[in-house]
Amino acid sequence: MKKYQIAICLVLGIAGMMKVQAQQDQLRVNINYNVGIPAGSFRSDAVNNTSYRGWTGSIMYGITDKLSVGLGTGYQDFYQKYPRNMYKLSDGSDISAVLTNSIQTVPVMAAAQYNFMPHSVIQPYVGVGAGGNFIMFRQYIGEFESSRSSFGFALRPEAGVNIPVSPRFGFNINGAYNYMPYNKDGINNLNSWGIGAGIKFTLQ
Repeated sequence: MKKYQIAICLVLGIAGMMKVQAQQDQLRVNINYNVGIPAGSFRSDAVNNTSYRGWTGSIMYGITDKLSVGLGTGYQDFYQKYPRNMYKLSDGSDISAVLTNSIQTVPVMAAAQYNFMPHSVIQPYVGVGAGGNFIMFRQYIGEFESSRSSFGFALRPEAGVNIPVSPRFGFNINGAYNYMPYNKDGINNLNSWGIGAGIKFTLQ
């Protein structure tokens, strides 16, 4: 009986080590639908509407069974139309018009994630991304349009859970804070909260 018990323990131990090693070598892709909620002066000065037009994505390589590094990106489209009011044009004249702000952000960041329980049914994790942010800003005052594109710093701490349903596929739910300095067009930042849900799958 003891021989069988020892053999079973050895098999389970080897299987466990193989599982850890496989997770270390995994290249994983995560694609999420994302809701963006403006925060701070972005909300008060430019857009206070929640954006339901967004997504995030990442490709991560497992250095260990808990730590992964890679690249992350995404897209969020913010839109706000204000009621008719008096506004000042760039030439100094005043106009009574409807003002509309349309802002799109595309971050491109180096990313890292730490999985606290890589072998559980529900796997909580924390992560951070840092890099740059492509910004497209268009403002309409009546029939007058102004637009500009710029590039700035981006930082994205996040926390969430992975829910695997097979060795190569699972679901992801996360929340994040997008720190994006701007300081143009009378706006101090483009900071926002993000809530996302999507899928995660393994390439190798």
